[in-house]
Amino acid sequence: MFLHDGYFGFSVCQLDEERVDAGSKTETVGNTTFFGQIAHLIDTLHLSYTEVFEVIPYRNLLMMQRDKLHAVYGGQKVNRISGKELANRRKKL
Repeated sequence: MFLHDGYFGFSVCQLDEERVDAGSKTETVGNTTFFGQIAHLIDTLHLSYTEVFEVIPYRNLLMMQRDKLHAVYGGQKVNRISGKELANRRKKL
């Protein structure tokens, strides 16, 4: 993508609006633009700018971020099952 001026680059960025209510649950916002994703990769994977832009392919960076160990809060871990197992569960009910 060729940038004619700085404004074109910012026109494709849509930043999230943030509001905080007293007693609200924590929610993650951001990471909706390419620049936000790159900053997040550098921060969470503890990589250098050169590694992110020149060494490691973007596809691999996304897999590294997705597969990084993390804690699950306030929710349930999703366990994938096969179609046969799902059908067997329905038969038992």
